[in-house]
Amino acid sequence: MHSNGKKTSKVNIIVADDHPVVALGISKMLENAPDFHLVASTATISDLFDVLKELPCDVLICDYSFEDDDEPDGLLLLDRLLRTYPKLKIILLTAHDDLVILQRAMQSGVSGFLSKVSSEFSVLPQVIRRVLDGERFVDSTTSKILIKNMLENNMHAPTLSAVALTARELEVVRLFSKGMSVTDIAQCTDRSVKTISTQKKKAMTKLGAHNDVELLNAFKQLF
Repeated sequence: MHSNGKKTSKVNIIVADDHPVVALGISKMLENAPDFHLVASTATISDLFDVLKELPCDVLICDYSFEDDDEPDGLLLLDRLLRTYPKLKIILLTAHDDLVILQRAMQSGVSGFLSKVSSEFSVLPQVIRRVLDGERFVDSTTSKILIKNMLENNMHAPTLSAVALTARELEVVRLFSKGMSVTDIAQCTDRSVKTISTQKKKAMTKLGAHNDVELLNAFKQLF
């Protein structure tokens, strides 16, 4: 964790990403924006919440997935952030154009969605300003994919079924696809094994999966 606690009237920004190269790149981009103040950069979820407790933050630039982190990431992290800090502007970073995740994230109250492979990632300061002006920002790469799927109306059945998944069910499937067992997921999310098992079974039913292999295949079709 790197932080700078200087008082300032500028827009206070915190970056949370477990990839040092990404955090460094964002830091370099913000250096050329005199109205922005990079308050801190964190690489873990626990550090992120420690920083948010201690330092001011107007905009959080946050990765969606934190590999090998002990704390729940993804949609559960977004829900936790927005429950604790409802006025916080969050720009979500992702390395994928995940349509279901985009929909869920926007429903949760995220202010911006920016793919790391989008050309607009290089103009992050402008994206931040648009979010501060009250816009709900989605990068053009992701927008084109959304529009294409809407026009063609040819989304795979699992994707349509995934819309019916709750945020917790979707996270259980995502964590399961990363190789975590039901017990592992229960420990990670601080829920009972019975609850996780029930959510997994409900997700399988909604996705039309009859076993673990079919569940993993359905998830791969989603993302």
